[in-house]
Amino acid sequence: MGQLGFLPCNGAEIYYELAGAGETIVLLHGAPLDSRMWRPQMEALSQKYQVLRFDMRGMGQSLDPGIPFTLYEDLHSLLAQLGIESATFVGASFGCYAAVEYALAFPHQANGLVLLCPGGFAPPSASYQQRLQPFQEQFGMGNMKEAVEIILHIVLDGPDQERGRVQPHRQWLKEIYADIYRKAQPATMPKWLEPDPRSRLAEISVPTQVVIGELDHSDFLKAADTLVQTIPGAEQIRLPQSAHLPSIDNPDAVNQIIVDFLSSHTCTDK
Repeated sequence: MGQLGFLPCNGAEIYYELAGAGETIVLLHGAPLDSRMWRPQMEALSQKYQVLRFDMRGMGQSLDPGIPFTLYEDLHSLLAQLGIESATFVGASFGCYAAVEYALAFPHQANGLVLLCPGGFAPPSASYQQRLQPFQEQFGMGNMKEAVEIILHIVLDGPDQERGRVQPHRQWLKEIYADIYRKAQPATMPKWLEPDPRSRLAEISVPTQVVIGELDHSDFLKAADTLVQTIPGAEQIRLPQSAHLPSIDNPDAVNQIIVDFLSSHTCTDK
């Protein structure tokens, strides 16, 4: 696997894995997921690039010590200790917000952004909250098995699709979600970058690729459209048979998108 372990970052011990050699890719997971979601990308992309995945504070193996923090300062500390001066940042869902925030906080370190089904850029709509209500009810009653099935239907199958539509990697993802929900504890919310990154998208000056699953909820499709329309030069790729987790239901396509992006946009483009 290469290098893995924990590094102290601003009062927290951040778990990370680093593998491969060459141009660096940093993978930023969604919430409440953790770096385990990137297994298909870690295995494939580290054959050609140096790939870093890590658990954000309070998720996965990175425990929450309960003190104020920012995501971008945690990541900045991690990269500095690993000797990584710049990278292409690949985010999934909330990880897209984290990637954009980092690119604004430390623009000299961002070579490019690949944003998969972006989340975190707007409050959830009434429609999406309604979709989540059965999950919240089952979770509140302690019915973890059904709660996980509901989440898998929303994010993996697509909220308007048949339950169980996607079978590859389903059991693996189910086990990750079950583990996360079983260990769930109140978490310290990060302090966000100021001024608000959502009002500063036009400041992003690196190549940006936005990827959507056409079967995803409209909240995320709208967020993707906003990013493409606002970030200068941003491009969009649509995956017709994916919902919110194309890196899991269609890893080969996502891996190729990342490889093509890196082939087209090197750090010399900055």
